[in-house]
Amino acid sequence: MKKLYVSLFLFFGFVMISQAQVVNIPAAAKEHFLKTYTAATEAKWSNNVTNYTVKFKDKGAVCRAHYRLDGTWDFTETLMDKDKMPEAIKSSLSKSRFSDWKVESLAEVRNDNKQHLYRVEVKSGVQKQFVFYDVNGKEVKTSPKL
Repeated sequence: MKKLYVSLFLFFGFVMISQAQVVNIPAAAKEHFLKTYTAATEAKWSNNVTNYTVKFKDKGAVCRAHYRLDGTWDFTETLMDKDKMPEAIKSSLSKSRFSDWKVESLAEVRNDNKQHLYRVEVKSGVQKQFVFYDVNGKEVKTSPKL
């Protein structure tokens, strides 16, 4: 019986280690993050095939900063309560083709092109879209959510 417990312990230990993701963050990304988000707490880095992401809290808000593979900053999104949607965005959305879609989430987005946008995730049935608005409420682009 003791051998069974040891075997199970070793097996689950191996499974946990094999599922752990090794994240080697480029120095440029770390430097930018530390310099830009000095009040950040609870930072958790992850990577995938196309970018690095750090999820963190900044002055109580949940944020995600995205970095390219070479470590250069791409964009940062700050999640917002749906009820805090700026009036210009709310007005445009109510007059758009998505007016009867359900708002799933809202985020303020700033990118390396110096754009300040709002990303609204909307859903109708099984369809989901990200709709991007500028600060004046003008629709900038849409993209399907996968």
